[in-house]
Amino acid sequence: MSKNDIRLRRQRFARGADRYRNYGAVMERHEKEKKLKIVIRAFSMFLVALIVIMLIVILGRLEKKSRTTHKPTVSGQVITVRGQIV
Repeated sequence: MSKNDIRLRRQRFARGADRYRNYGAVMERHEKEKKLKIVIRAFSMFLVALIVIMLIVILGRLEKKSRTTHKPTVSGQVITVRGQIV
């Protein structure tokens, strides 16, 4: 194997810090991306929970409103206490 083959092979199988000359900057960017992912995940979970709570409240109000609005229909006839139609 020539020196060039050894160098190419070493570069191909290099892992971790060996691949990056600016490993510190890469790790700093990685940490920022991790924090951003956590913030986005927390915000999205909060948003989903808020939407679910709002749906529950809206459905509860609609159900309550539908229970109270069912009044008997009024016809042209008036029924007195004794059951006579006027």
